[in-house]
Amino acid sequence: MYLQNSNYKILSTLGAGSGHQVLKVKHNQTSQILALKMEKNPNLGQLEGEIKKLKELAGTFGIPQLIDYGKTQDQKSYLITPLLKKNLHEITKDHLLSQRQIIAIGLSLINILQQIHKKDILHLDIKPENIMISQPFINVPIDEILKPGFMYLIDFGLSQKIGLRPLSNKVFVGSLRYASRQAHKGNALGYKDDLESLLYVLVNLRNCNYYVLFLENLPWQSLKQQQTQQMEIKKIGEMKDAIFNTLVLSQKFPPQFQLFKSYIETLTQKTMPDYDYIKNLFKQMLSIGDQSTSAKLSNSVTLSQSIRGTKQNKNNDQIMMLLANIPNNDSIHIPEDQVDTETSIVYISDLISSYPTFSIKSITDIKY
Repeated sequence: MYLQNSNYKILSTLGAGSGHQVLKVKHNQTSQILALKMEKNPNLGQLEGEIKKLKELAGTFGIPQLIDYGKTQDQKSYLITPLLKKNLHEITKDHLLSQRQIIAIGLSLINILQQIHKKDILHLDIKPENIMISQPFINVPIDEILKPGFMYLIDFGLSQKIGLRPLSNKVFVGSLRYASRQAHKGNALGYKDDLESLLYVLVNLRNCNYYVLFLENLPWQSLKQQQTQQMEIKKIGEMKDAIFNTLVLSQKFPPQFQLFKSYIETLTQKTMPDYDYIKNLFKQMLSIGDQSTSAKLSNSVTLSQSIRGTKQNKNNDQIMMLLANIPNNDSIHIPEDQVDTETSIVYISDLISSYPTFSIKSITDIKY
């Protein structure tokens, strides 16, 4: 299949979103292999906004170069960027990331966000699927992760300029799993919301290594599916509100991660974050050293010994109450002399039943 003027030949499909698909293409004259993002239907408009943002961010490290753009013969907008290797979601399917690698990923993305935010642009859809690397990840030194050009942030389809007034009907913007608490409320979003989404991504990466406290990588993934999408948005937002100021999200990270989370809480919608302070926190975490990617028996995190006897089918409200009342102190540990190989790790699947969660990935997935 060929596109406009037969400049590009489609080789394969790389992926798809709610309103677009991503294709692997070859330029007929240069033989260069590239990535093409194209609307599924004509004149959707979302891709035109992304093209505009990529033009504004031209030359910014960590943002893919906009090589070409236009419309197909049937009026579907498309854009073309370099073909990157893998996204973080794909990487974590095959490889465990060390704590230092996760922190280095966070620091690299903070550097990218700083450049984006300097241009008053908000990404608003930060998630592992939108974080790409430019080369194979196995055995890459930490310094390599931190180099400009190693990590990229893609998909500016939901991106906005700072100060955009919220819609009158308060529409949810973002990916349900990683959206900020303000996004769940339909409020105007700011720089802090990108940082909050990044925080959730880092917690997700960490929990790929530790299957102890929650069945899923983020606590709200275990919530029971709601009757409507609006209720889904509301319930997950309430759960994020309930646990954000506890230490649940900071488990297995150095103490500076809790400071990062607390700093996000101090920011207002239009406050430009102090990136020097944030980067210093992440550099401190890198200097602390690595921790094992295996959950040690003596460090197993449990909800509480008192809930060992709870019945398996806990409902949503009970889970919410449990998380909302987690003490704001260090992890709860079972004394080592009371631990054996069968009881040291308490899985959430032993406490509640597993529920599938309807995956809302962007504003275009919500139909009223």
